[in-house]
Amino acid sequence: MIISYSPIRKLFLTTKSLVKNEGLSLIEIMVSLTILVVAFISLVQSFPMASTINKTAENATKASYLAQAEIERLYSLGYDHIATGTIETKQRLSNDPNNYLYYFQRQTIVNNVDINLQTVANDSELKKISVSVYYTNSLSKTEKAYDTSTLISRW
Repeated sequence: MIISYSPIRKLFLTTKSLVKNEGLSLIEIMVSLTILVVAFISLVQSFPMASTINKTAENATKASYLAQAEIERLYSLGYDHIATGTIETKQRLSNDPNNYLYYFQRQTIVNNVDINLQTVANDSELKKISVSVYYTNSLSKTEKAYDTSTLISRW
């Protein structure tokens, strides 16, 4: 018995391939390079923005530490040795432009308060310490403030 090949099978056996894969055309290379350049430029432009956002977050963190440091300093004095009124007017923390504290200002106010946290004139054996640290927001170039308050009692 003789086995003959069908015409379709014979076509597949005699031809190499119906699709030619000889390489990329110049147009395909240009399109892919254009896509890569656009992606690279977008990525490179994001670095300055990320750096600015990072600096803003760093300044906010430093401001919170500076405010907490002042509160801790006043706590260490004890209730009787903390005067009421404006303890520290809004002023720079350093006069040296090379010092990072040059870019921060702080204001500290101490008030006598009652149990409802309302300011009173006489000593109610409860004081509210309010500290504000001011710095420049790197992103918007505006002055920002970090405000914090705490209470200290005689007992």
